[in-house]
Amino acid sequence: MGRPGARLRWVVALVSVTVAVLATVDHARQRERERTAGPDAVTVTVEAMLPEPDQVSDLAAAYGWRDGVVVGDPDNQAVLLRLRWNGPPQPGTYQVILLDNRVTPPRVVRPIDGWDAAGSTGTNWAGSYEKLAARYDWLADAVSRPESSDSLRTPDNLGAVGTSAVAGGSLVALFRMGLGAAPLTDPSDLLVAFCHVDPTGTPRWAKPVPVPSPS
Repeated sequence: MGRPGARLRWVVALVSVTVAVLATVDHARQRERERTAGPDAVTVTVEAMLPEPDQVSDLAAAYGWRDGVVVGDPDNQAVLLRLRWNGPPQPGTYQVILLDNRVTPPRVVRPIDGWDAAGSTGTNWAGSYEKLAARYDWLADAVSRPESSDSLRTPDNLGAVGTSAVAGGSLVALFRMGLGAAPLTDPSDLLVAFCHVDPTGTPRWAKPVPVPSPS
């Protein structure tokens, strides 16, 4: 019979090897999850219209908006988006942030409402989303502003339109450029941030989606 000390050292070595193997396997699985569920695994297309105030309702309906009141504002230019995506289903939501790419960093454009397969989506914002600003320089405007030495203020324009992160879906979203904003004539001056947020509310990634000019 071997000595107890030798057996103990053998058991410790075996446990260490097992832990190392499990850690390697877990890391490989995590890398595979990131590869199959990351931004590169999701294909996103976007169309944008710049309707006149009296055209907003009709164009929203043409894009698939079925119920609710979608109206224009003569003093605040509207942007109407239709997004489609394909990729693996993911837990949580996709959040769509619209950016005015004519300035640096791109300015967040205020969301008004959205419509997907489940109906009206509304708009939302969470403090956790501001982690995206630290991760992506093109989302640097997506943060609250200092109001005093010990408080922050969330700007009125800050917001996103959310939808379920299904394998393939579509979203219609209405935004307004903001009072006093320079008139927008070409939708290609816009940039869409297509973001995945997990069920805990933590943003996992953001994908920049250029907006094409109308054909």
